[in-house]
Amino acid sequence: MLNKIVRIGIFIILATLISFGSSYAQKKVTVHGEIVEVTSFIKEGLKPTSPSKKEVIMDNLKKGGMLGIVDKSNKLYLLVPNQTDTSFVKTVSPYLGIRSFVKGASYIRSGVRILTVDDIGKSLK
Repeated sequence: MLNKIVRIGIFIILATLISFGSSYAQKKVTVHGEIVEVTSFIKEGLKPTSPSKKEVIMDNLKKGGMLGIVDKSNKLYLLVPNQTDTSFVKTVSPYLGIRSFVKGASYIRSGVRILTVDDIGKSLK
């Protein structure tokens, strides 16, 4: 009986370690794509390609919207500031509607992709 409990305990510990190891996987990546406001992009498909669309997107950002980057295979990464960035929106918003690159740590869990912004700039690709 004790042997069976030990086996079950080891199985549960291994399963937990494997699931946490893969779900919190972090790797440094560079994503090339277009910076978008997540709510406007998902609801209406808005990309900041014109001044009127950019104005709507900036209003959504002021109301607490989130920024993201869409790569060429239509994967959406939510952009979050690194710990030292105090003016995140001011840093990223000039790149709205411009093909850009974002370097940072990528986290994936349950299909949600999060990317910390360590470096950002115009993309040549």
